[in-house]
Amino acid sequence: MSRSRILWLVAAFAALGALLWGVTFFWEGLGSGLTGHGWLAYILGGVLTLGLSAGLFALSFYSARHGHDDIDPPSGG
Repeated sequence: MSRSRILWLVAAFAALGALLWGVTFFWEGLGSGLTGHGWLAYILGGVLTLGLSAGLFALSFYSARHGHDDIDPPSGG
């Protein structure tokens, strides 16, 4: 894995962490008491969403780079 890809992954997880940290202050201001299970589900949902979106983007770029998205012209005959 290249350094730039690792840097992008670290930056994405840092942004996710900052977002989760910021949203906690918003939720605590609303007065909704989240239990430990709720926090676990909240964090796990964010991490899995990030992983799923990164995986789908990687698959679409891989497909485009290897010619799987090219349209074959119809055979005339």
